[in-house]
Amino acid sequence: MLDVSRNRVYSLETLKWMVDLLAALGYNRLELYFENVFAYPGHEAVWRGIDPYTPETIAELGAYGAAWGIMLVPNQNTLGHFERWFRLPAYRRFAELPQGGARTPWGSIQKIPTGLCPTDPEAVAFAEGLLEALLPCFSHADTANLGGDEVFDLGQGRSAGHDKAQLYIDHLSRMADIARRHGKRPEFWADMLLRHPEAIPLAAERLGDANWIVWGYEANDDLGGGVTTLKAAGLRTLVAPGTSSWRSFCGRTANMRENLRQAEAAGADGLLLVDWGDAGHWQPLAVSLPAIALAAGRTMDDLDRLVGVPGLGDFLLRLGDTYRTAKAEAGNSTLLFRAYNLPRAEAPAFDRTALQATLKELDALHKEGMALGDSLLAREARHALGLQRLAVHRALGESGLADERARLAREMEALWLERGPRAQLDASLHDFLEPDL
Repeated sequence: MLDVSRNRVYSLETLKWMVDLLAALGYNRLELYFENVFAYPGHEAVWRGIDPYTPETIAELGAYGAAWGIMLVPNQNTLGHFERWFRLPAYRRFAELPQGGARTPWGSIQKIPTGLCPTDPEAVAFAEGLLEALLPCFSHADTANLGGDEVFDLGQGRSAGHDKAQLYIDHLSRMADIARRHGKRPEFWADMLLRHPEAIPLAAERLGDANWIVWGYEANDDLGGGVTTLKAAGLRTLVAPGTSSWRSFCGRTANMRENLRQAEAAGADGLLLVDWGDAGHWQPLAVSLPAIALAAGRTMDDLDRLVGVPGLGDFLLRLGDTYRTAKAEAGNSTLLFRAYNLPRAEAPAFDRTALQATLKELDALHKEGMALGDSLLAREARHALGLQRLAVHRALGESGLADERARLAREMEALWLERGPRAQLDASLHDFLEPDL
């Protein structure tokens, strides 16, 4: 699953290249995660100016994938993660909490409205309309991912007082009916179901034909436990580890390896590798390639041969382990990435000796990176190294980094545009250039 909404919109050329690679590695499906980057008719305000995918683009990619044995699958949330829609006042009337303020399980507050109100007929009709416009474009797909994850505000606002499990299953059932009418098996993220096990019997009764995706992206996530719970209820399960690329500059190799190991041992009916673009999608596509190869049971030599860049896979794996050299391990991120986004006064303390050792490792890797050649993938790999090095220098409290960051911003822009349209690049660059140096 590729995140093509936050903030990178990959070009048709890039997606066809990805189809070629996935087919060579032995994959059979590619999911595209949409939020607001499909050209939904009547909703121009939400996708204008960000180069959305059109029905014609999806039809062409779907046919191309089918010819290579790769089924192109739609992934459109229908209950949560509507933040990009609800930023526009015209759509907030569909929200569970139009004013925002959802409480999350981690104690934080979601300022922007996020979840749809499932008791509002207008809101339900809005979600149904999105599917009616999207699903016919995926004529080769037998499955549709309808989301349903992280709906933390359910029951906190306009639907308060209703049974949450009943609300959840009722809404998902309505969305599933549309998928079925279009000849597609419904697919849902399973986190809410596992948080509310009282809903599992109802899900088995009404959504027993669905794929339920048990996701978790950390080395210590109990993916097998979630799979076992749902399979005991007779539900079909997929397990979803991650590439560990997002909210980092160059990946988290050790975490990714263990996350994949746990996923492969979970006993699910299938595996869906997930590549998100959280927090601006600063990491280039090359960072995700080692996980894509390893999840398919292939080696870095296989990856190098398929992409035509000898030494790339091992270089990326070693680069992706420098967060551990820096003692910057953190959940769903690295401390270097988190610290870069904070004002200097709020940044966490680092082990300076570990950071100095990391700079030496990055310098050694830079020399090897120069030998990778000048392909797009090689330049992306060196760019990821540059981002990590900038973060280490900032964590050391050094000054005079503005020129190097400006250079990296220009490099990010150029590489981004080689992978796809400008789309939401300006927002990502703004956030990258905002921290004080």
